[in-house]
Amino acid sequence: MPKLSVVVPTKNEVGLLHVSLPALAFADEIVVVDEFSSDGTADYVRSVPNARILQRTGLLNENINAGLDAATGDWVMIVDSDEVVTPELAREIRERISSASRNILGYALPSRVYWCGRTLRYGPQYERGVKVPGERYRKRLFRRGAARYACVSLHEDLTTIGTGVWERTEHRYDHFTISAVRRWFEKANYYSDRDARLVDLTRYTERKAAFAMIWKPIKTFLVFFVKRQGYRDGALGVVTCGCYAVSSFMEEAKKWERVATARGSAELSRDVEAARAFVINEPAATT
Repeated sequence: MPKLSVVVPTKNEVGLLHVSLPALAFADEIVVVDEFSSDGTADYVRSVPNARILQRTGLLNENINAGLDAATGDWVMIVDSDEVVTPELAREIRERISSASRNILGYALPSRVYWCGRTLRYGPQYERGVKVPGERYRKRLFRRGAARYACVSLHEDLTTIGTGVWERTEHRYDHFTISAVRRWFEKANYYSDRDARLVDLTRYTERKAAFAMIWKPIKTFLVFFVKRQGYRDGALGVVTCGCYAVSSFMEEAKKWERVATARGSAELSRDVEAARAFVINEPAATT
């Protein structure tokens, strides 16, 4: 029987872990990558059978990669702290990895997303060609060493290492992403801080930032609400598409802040050096 490891990145989400970790009892190993939470996460993880904790700071996908490196299973799975594997998916995963042919690198799993207790079917969750509206597939289960994140964006997909095929599972996991609107902005603030750290200060100008702050939120809302049919979720669609638009503005504003701050610091340094040179070269006053 192949060994399965599950990597769970988290920070100050012990309440969610009380739901997500018990649902992973079917796994042989659970590696929780924690950003030094202050809510008792470490103590709780140590009380969970087959779970161990790895504490480090870094970008989300960097932490997931660290968890993948620490995992010892033949197969690895990525589960966020606000995601819950259903019993049906747990059984299917065991069956899949036990019978997978060697050319299969991994599996994309469908998720059902919940916003404020309601199922999101369109907009950010829309995917063309799926059987059930709202069940969007993500690469989450794969052979150890077959995939990892390139860490160029928080929203990137896994990068495949080697050759092979990805198949899809039939059963889903549940993603309880947003319990309240304020929770969305807490998460958006957290992730936009980290995304802004990835900006190339040598290529991202204030002019580009200004254009992005205007156009990107408009484009984000129109793509999710019109092209990806967010309007079909009614008022929930307006809320979710609007929240994504606002978060895109937050991200671009923070990128501008980094560029402006770096430029201001550089200009200040030049002014200080110029003043120092002037003082050194200025002849002493005569009396």
